[in-house]
Amino acid sequence: MKIDDLIVEKAIQYIGKRELKGNSGFKDGEFQQLMESVGWQKGQAWCSYFAELIWKQAYVEYKPELLSELNILFSSGAIATLYNFKKSGEYGISKIPKPGALIVWQTYKEIDGKLKPHWTGHIGIVESMYKDVVKTIEGNTNQSGGREGIEVTQKFRDLDFIIKKGLVLKGFIYPKE
Repeated sequence: MKIDDLIVEKAIQYIGKRELKGNSGFKDGEFQQLMESVGWQKGQAWCSYFAELIWKQAYVEYKPELLSELNILFSSGAIATLYNFKKSGEYGISKIPKPGALIVWQTYKEIDGKLKPHWTGHIGIVESMYKDVVKTIEGNTNQSGGREGIEVTQKFRDLDFIIKKGLVLKGFIYPKE
């Protein structure tokens, strides 16, 4: 099986997993243990940890020798994760989605009348693509599309890189074959 398909398969199995109020844990104890195994701690946002969990589970089966590299590249934050992967030069970074890729957004805030990038963001996994829409599987999200959420869910996201207040799509990180 290709790594892209393996990542999507792993992500789909967690759809519907829900958190307890305030990022204080998860309703499913086994899922909480898995999240803790990749570094998540109570009170932390968990979208990046979810993405890391999925990629690591896929690479355990595909190329386990890459796990130590992934330990270095993934961060607790979406934007830091994107920069780590870019800096490594080992993974494709693109504005074109593909299944299994990480999809990364950065938060933009209005400061002194100007939109400025913030260190926060959101990250998910591409399940499939349509013309100008990406179907994703994301942790720590909700149906209104915010970066703070309550569950792992599938979403349809516009392929839109326009700078605006809120989440702005930055690009995609491709898995290494």
